[in-house]
Amino acid sequence: MKRITAIFLAAAMAGTALVGCSHKPQTEESSAPRVSTAPIDEAILGEWSSGANGYIFSDDRTVSLPIDFTSSAHFNSDGSFSMESTKVGREEIEFDGTNLKVSHKYEEAEGDETLVLLDMKRTGAENKDSYDGEYELLGGTYRDMLAYNLAIDTDKIDVLAEVDGETFKFTVRDYCYFETNDGTLELFSENMNYVKYTDDSVKYTYTVDGDTLTLTYEDGAQEVLKKVK
Repeated sequence: MKRITAIFLAAAMAGTALVGCSHKPQTEESSAPRVSTAPIDEAILGEWSSGANGYIFSDDRTVSLPIDFTSSAHFNSDGSFSMESTKVGREEIEFDGTNLKVSHKYEEAEGDETLVLLDMKRTGAENKDSYDGEYELLGGTYRDMLAYNLAIDTDKIDVLAEVDGETFKFTVRDYCYFETNDGTLELFSENMNYVKYTDDSVKYTYTVDGDTLTLTYEDGAQEVLKKVK
């Protein structure tokens, strides 16, 4: 795996056909757990965004990945769901104020297959008047493909979904861990596929200038992110 958010730049553009890192077999070396005890640079803590993608660095050393899918998938004011060139009608959406399930019958597929795209459960109080709110993403093709691209077992990935009008966002919670050391940021997890089997992290150099975080990857590519909160 190279730059993590490169996955989601592609993912946010492609709807359910997410592309990015392929799920390669893990070796014993790459799956060995790593523990960090280095002091945390508090300047990096919080949520940072480059637009559709970003990072949330927490003081427990975990990194969550916020992903804005609005440009390729979102709910509409009439209760339908749009993704790329496909519109899922209200009749294919089940909603009881707590559980929200989006399915779609693909007539071009063999046997007119119906796929569950989203299977979500509201985290807050029941509200039958609006889809708006925060949900746990329990299943569906979006969850499956996020797990596939991040090399996590589907039953282990932890994803929150946020619906706010036509805004639709995911947050992959506690995807990996981080360590800061003299201007170097390392991201690591037993789920990651590294560029070389001898690697045990994805490494960046970084600078924090006010509300701007600049990450420079080993090949010189940069990500510039703005502080969200």
